[in-house]
Amino acid sequence: MNKPRTAYSVSECKIQASILLKSIRSSDLQKALASAKWLQILPEFKQVSCDEIIKIDVKRKSVLNVIALEKGFDSWSELKCQLPFIRGGFLNQWFKNYDDAKSYLQSNGGFLLPYQKQFFVCDQNYINHLGFNAEDNDWKLINYDWVKPKNKEAWQHLYKKWMKIQGERHE
Repeated sequence: MNKPRTAYSVSECKIQASILLKSIRSSDLQKALASAKWLQILPEFKQVSCDEIIKIDVKRKSVLNVIALEKGFDSWSELKCQLPFIRGGFLNQWFKNYDDAKSYLQSNGGFLLPYQKQFFVCDQNYINHLGFNAEDNDWKLINYDWVKPKNKEAWQHLYKKWMKIQGERHE
């Protein structure tokens, strides 16, 4: 899907997915059938009728993917990884594609981050300004690459830290 994208709250999208899932499981047949139609945008449900969809045990991951596709992402994982990393007052190196950004990172160092369908490489001051610790060993373990981390467990640690930072900013 190539809809224009903005940053979305992951929790808001999870709520939308829960509502969709409850609607698919609704005892109101018309509501269930109308909601089941949404699942047909997924490859695994393209050839499945709405009547059949409401009879099967639809998984939460399927409706999460539907929400992500509707928001212009290729998958729930991609939506979940988009984070509002943009902060003003810094000069970062911007790239239209990942390979160019990765090449720049390997030659010049820094931290590779995503923004919508673009990528940028920033310095440790920017990372610290976001609320992270640029010296955190997890950055080294992911090769300073948020988009395609070398170590998934270290990336998950950083992601949890980011969620905590975001929570503190909204309190």
